[in-house]
Amino acid sequence: MPNFITDSIDKPPLPFSSGGCDFLWGVSSKSSDYIMTRCGGEEFFIQIKGKNNSFLVKGEKISRPSQVIFLQRALEEYAKNASCNIITSNITPASNRSKVKNPIIKQIDFFAQNFTFDKEIFLEIGFGSGRHLLHQAKNNPDKLIIGIEIHKPSIEQAAKQCDILGLKNVVLIDYDSRILMEFLRSNSLSKIFIHFPVPWDKKPHRRVISPYFVDEALRVLKVGGTLELRTDSDMYYAYSLDVFMQNQRCDIRICKNFDLEISSKYEDRWKRLEKNIYDITLTNIQPHPQISPLSRLDFDFLNNIDKIAREFSPKLFRGDDFFVHFEEMHASGERVVIKTAFGAYERAEHMFIIIEADKISYFPNGAYALKANKKAHEIIKKWLNG
Repeated sequence: MPNFITDSIDKPPLPFSSGGCDFLWGVSSKSSDYIMTRCGGEEFFIQIKGKNNSFLVKGEKISRPSQVIFLQRALEEYAKNASCNIITSNITPASNRSKVKNPIIKQIDFFAQNFTFDKEIFLEIGFGSGRHLLHQAKNNPDKLIIGIEIHKPSIEQAAKQCDILGLKNVVLIDYDSRILMEFLRSNSLSKIFIHFPVPWDKKPHRRVISPYFVDEALRVLKVGGTLELRTDSDMYYAYSLDVFMQNQRCDIRICKNFDLEISSKYEDRWKRLEKNIYDITLTNIQPHPQISPLSRLDFDFLNNIDKIAREFSPKLFRGDDFFVHFEEMHASGERVVIKTAFGAYERAEHMFIIIEADKISYFPNGAYALKANKKAHEIIKKWLNG
């Protein structure tokens, strides 16, 4: 993520605007400052950490914008206005950056607004270098290809390749696929590809495949639609097959060491090492009822900001299938910002709760009424009320 280190910083009064970026307000804790920033039509935090003669200035991870160009521009403008003497920086020179927002990179609101499309839809989860995703897009121009990836450079590289190749049937998003599934309409996808997911042998709760995920995948697939898992991990193959077989009725096909039309760089490496490659294809055999579009979770009351700032301490609440963790607080005289994790244990949301005199909100993008989120939201409201 773009950042720089400076040995001096003269923080300018807020708010101010510079170079197309707006620096709106700030909050502080003992360890760092957050600066609410707007650039490229998106809002995010710039974080300042350090003291004395060394300060790290970077984008805050949870709130990072959809494209890194906005963060790079904001960091440059803040450095100029804060009279920073930069020691080291990894910010790409402006002359080497894209100048416009890429329309194929979306945020979660795109899917929350009762997402529909008049084309057949393929979904690829964790597309990495993008070889397979681009192959599908080039060979299926009449279909919409959705790519989910949490590695920002992979998203931007794939978007750049789509521009070069003139592909207009691709949508990309940085999001947790296990959460995104609840945003998709039932019976709406033809194919789901999961090629070489991280096995997470030591942290199985982080795996994409789980009983819950498979249920959601079958819900969003059309009758005859397929979930295709491809892996080089013996353990992940055995684990996934066991999860798939937990369905009361299922249509499963297993292949070993079959070649696809396109091969990723990782697959090329595994083949050179003569590793086995497994394919499991799960086919949906029944239609599923539609679900209601997801609404945002809102707060319908106001709080005593001074009391929350004065009495805050980290707190963890556990339910049977959800949790809430209030992690840390940043504050100013006008607002409190609480870093929070909540939702289902294996697919948690990480957000900030921003408490102001006239409103309370989740940031960034707001929180949606997923099953576990609704339970967590009730705990959050009670906790904020004391």
